Amino acid sequence: MELTLEEEKHLISRARNGDGEAFGAIYDAFKTAIFRTVIFPRVRDAAAAEEVLQDTFLLALEKLDEFEWQDRSIFFWLRMIAINKVREWIAGTARAATVDSAVLEYQPDNAYQPENQVVLEDYQADLRKKTEQILEEINNRYREAIEFRLLRKKTREECAAALEISIETFDVVFFRACKAFRKAYIKKYGEL
Repeated sequence: MELTLEEEKHLISRARNGDGEAFGAIYDAFKTAIFRTVIFPRVRDAAAAEEVLQDTFLLALEKLDEFEWQDRSIFFWLRMIAINKVREWIAGTARAATVDSAVLEYQPDNAYQPENQVVLEDYQADLRKKTEQILEEINNRYREAIEFRLLRKKTREECAAALEISIETFDVVFFRACKAFRKAYIKKYGEL
């Protein structure tokens, strides 16, 4: 769907006022171009590129109030966000690869220590308990979005279908849910 500059300006204004459908229209108009011309050529992995695309639009939604209209398409602003998200992904992948190789190469003589397993299990149980408590405290719709996407590992499409909303609306709800969860967690337990 092609948008005129006036249509873009109108949608941006509506989205800034909390209209999720307007932001969904912006997403629909630019997601394919951002994916094909910016993200996928640099990432070269469809699943990872989809995640980078989602991160791009979540950040765009978060920073939409900072966007300054300059009589040119919002595509160029979205493109810069996407490029930065790709850089973050590449840096994160490089760090993970380095950490993974270091872990694989390090094999102490006493690699299995039962007390380490107990500490790990205690930590996981504590984190699970805190997560469940925070999920009970946040908005029910936000809780459902987080549970479907992160705990049940559903795709964005499956999450949207389960919540009976569009994928674009799910992206907005999920983004807001993550922000609400983080805020509640920090307020109750301190920095993540």
